Amino acid sequence: MKPRVSTVESGRLAALTGVLLGAALGFLLFLLLTQMLPSLLYRPPPLPPTVREENGYYVVTYEWRYPPGLRGKTWRYESRIPKEAYWFFRNRPRVHDYKEYVDNPADDQWIAHLAGLLENATRGEGWDGLERVDFVLAFVQGWPYTSDSVTTGYDEYPRYPIETIVDGGGDCEDTSILFSSLMKAMGHGVVLLLLEEDRHMAVGVEIPQSVVEGWSRGYPLTYYSYAGRLYAYCETTGGGWRVGQRPEGLRSTSARLIPV
Repeated sequence: MKPRVSTVESGRLAALTGVLLGAALGFLLFLLLTQMLPSLLYRPPPLPPTVREENGYYVVTYEWRYPPGLRGKTWRYESRIPKEAYWFFRNRPRVHDYKEYVDNPADDQWIAHLAGLLENATRGEGWDGLERVDFVLAFVQGWPYTSDSVTTGYDEYPRYPIETIVDGGGDCEDTSILFSSLMKAMGHGVVLLLLEEDRHMAVGVEIPQSVVEGWSRGYPLTYYSYAGRLYAYCETTGGGWRVGQRPEGLRSTSARLIPV
């Protein structure tokens, strides 16, 4: 009987072919995961706010993303704000009463219009309740953080909402005022949250007891009680924070609630 060399060699050849094929498939999978898939999933970041002057108006263009993750969309806000309206608020003296900034009758119509645009967007997506608040929170968080001392020359300079939009951002105080104004215009109860140890400001949005009892999001709910009502913590700076989610880096163990 002749040796079965051919059979052994064929087996080796088949094994070698299998190894090479596996290596090729592995390499293709590596390329897919490291090169092709990221490019397919890539979403360009939102453009930074731009403001230009045109025929007596400030023309504001601003983009933000929501919801977070792969299913997120890029949203765009465009507005023409009369320069006289901006300078009306810019020239007003700064006061220590935050209600002056959050609930000023002089900008009620403008705030109501902006709130209406945001609310219509949430209705179009079928969002309500906490997700509607999350959407508006993402809108506010996307405005760049700017320091009062750098942009105004003052250590403390609270901005009216229209100033924050035209100025292209603000600090935690300014974005908290803007967010509170929008929430009030959408019918939500709000308070400002002053975290004195951190020299930081956030917003409390009123929630019912049922939200506390049925909380199921993957992070602890931070909320406060004031005058018999419950308010969920809302962080207006940075990005990605959701209703009731407090940044871990904050040191303050309590907050001073400021009704507005």
